[in-house]
Amino acid sequence: MELSWFILTLLLTVYKSNGEIRQEPEIFANRSSTVTLTCEHDNSDHYSLFWYKQAKGTVDLSLMVFSASQNQGIRVKTYARALAFAVLGKFVSAHVCCDTGGGQAYFGNGTKLTVLDPDVTITEPTLKILNTTRCKEKVTLVCVAENFYPDHVSIKWTLGDKEITEDVATDPYATKDENTKMFNISSRLKVSKKEFTPKNTFRCTVTFNNSTHVSEKTVYITGTGGISLDIS
Repeated sequence: MELSWFILTLLLTVYKSNGEIRQEPEIFANRSSTVTLTCEHDNSDHYSLFWYKQAKGTVDLSLMVFSASQNQGIRVKTYARALAFAVLGKFVSAHVCCDTGGGQAYFGNGTKLTVLDPDVTITEPTLKILNTTRCKEKVTLVCVAENFYPDHVSIKWTLGDKEITEDVATDPYATKDENTKMFNISSRLKVSKKEFTPKNTFRCTVTFNNSTHVSEKTVYITGTGGISLDIS
């Protein structure tokens, strides 16, 4: 059995105010188990709720179930919905978009559900920064996280205490090696040659969720080309 996953998102259709939609960002499950996804919001207006699944690499939404009535077991000023289903086989990935055709619609951020492969060992990523490439005005740094499972990772670049968001290109999702069943992901940062000096240290931090624990690893490089690895 191979790892497979998808994101379920709640589409909230409202007619006055939207309110905040809260969903679990990540859930892990074993095959043949039962999974319950929940969603809460604080909108007191009448609404309809829709659960969607979206296949990886597509723009199409697949409606799984919808609810047009209020939950009887809600807290005061909190409205909740739950979707329970059996994990029977493999799932695909998803992303979020919306089109209701009537009224104004709001999406939650979605829940990423990962069905763990019992034949693959949970493994933390190894990190490295590849040899830099240099153009006229820019230096490109490539941070690679590889040989990890499952694929619940995020990457960020920092300089000092500040996160870098400009000139950063990170793979949209991790890719799987079909032979090893392990995942790899990379992120590229373009730095001006004026900034790429010995006094500046650029850090690439990978956050990894192994289903029971969240860990971070950091690899960093200075303008001299020295590379070090921090693990926490």
